[in-house]
Amino acid sequence: MKEINVVILDDENNILHSLERVLHREEFGVFTTVDYKEAMDVIGKENIKVVVSDHRMPGISGVDFLEKAKVKKPSALRILLTGFADIKVAEDAINKDQVYRFMNKPWNDEDLKATLRQAVHKFDLIEHNKHLVGEIKTRNEELMEVNKKLRSMYETQKKFTSTVSHELRTPLASIKTAIDIVKSETSGELNDDQKNFLNKAKDNIDRLNRLINDILDLSKLESGMTSLDLKKNNMNKIISDIVQLQESVAQERGIVLKAELDPDVPEMPFDADKINQVLNNLISNAFKFTEKGEVVVSSSAEKEHNYIKICVRDTGMGIEEKDIPKLFKKFQQLGDPAERKTGGTGLGLAICKEITSQHKGKIWVESKSGEGSAFYFLLPIKERRIDR
Repeated sequence: MKEINVVILDDENNILHSLERVLHREEFGVFTTVDYKEAMDVIGKENIKVVVSDHRMPGISGVDFLEKAKVKKPSALRILLTGFADIKVAEDAINKDQVYRFMNKPWNDEDLKATLRQAVHKFDLIEHNKHLVGEIKTRNEELMEVNKKLRSMYETQKKFTSTVSHELRTPLASIKTAIDIVKSETSGELNDDQKNFLNKAKDNIDRLNRLINDILDLSKLESGMTSLDLKKNNMNKIISDIVQLQESVAQERGIVLKAELDPDVPEMPFDADKINQVLNNLISNAFKFTEKGEVVVSSSAEKEHNYIKICVRDTGMGIEEKDIPKLFKKFQQLGDPAERKTGGTGLGLAICKEITSQHKGKIWVESKSGEGSAFYFLLPIKERRIDR
């Protein structure tokens, strides 16, 4: 038995019987009656999607009945059957949102069926959309609650990280001082094995200090505790100074370090200390993964696009394609841990990304395994966000 979805009210039984015959093959069930109170009772009990009423009836007009039906079942669509003389009434009812639409008597059977199908389909779409909106609202509320918890957890983690890092500094400084005193042999002469052990201990303390400093730097950058000191600076001079300072390190490693600078790079506002940190991180990474060849730091001006481009290019081992998405994330280190010759904190590139982002810039890498790597970053010449 079909579910009743359509109620039709008319004061002529022969019309209702005709409608039952016309609509008996439709997917929706139809209830017909000459009694508006019976119609209202069915509207209240069944899953009614469409209410149809003749306008001229004894005791109540079609518009008044459909108004009552609207109160009883607000979501149901309402159709008014009218004669030619009642067209103005029907138009007014549509304009006042009292009915969905009207049909003239006598109607064409196919038109009537098509109209009812469309009305049932529209009801289903409206209800489906309401359901989707409700689901979206529920999901948004759930996501907001999850985000709130995540933000709270993240803030707690940052405070914990900052506190622990600060607390570790004091005992590490004491340990390092004690090792330096013992190494100076003021408390007694050391044999070679003892010196070797102390050197290893000092190297690991230095590594822990670097890790603590990097964690604190990144935590401050991410929390917005560090503000940029934006002053007009000469990028080419900063690169030249860094290359000069790092040249001895490169020579010790048997690597050529050089700068290729575009004279058209303008002076521009940026935080010199922070960009120094980015360049030193990128050059240090290049040294770690380059056993022979060269490391080149270059600058170029793209004034028409409002940015300068800096590149640190090496002839080292390169990066496998699968590893590239992992870069610039926290605690990510390049290379096989078993083959890694030099340690690192795994935070250097994450710090570089945060610094360039705060400058409204962009950083990325281009590399192939065995063919070296090129790390690029852009800085806007004038204040403007570069699309990332």
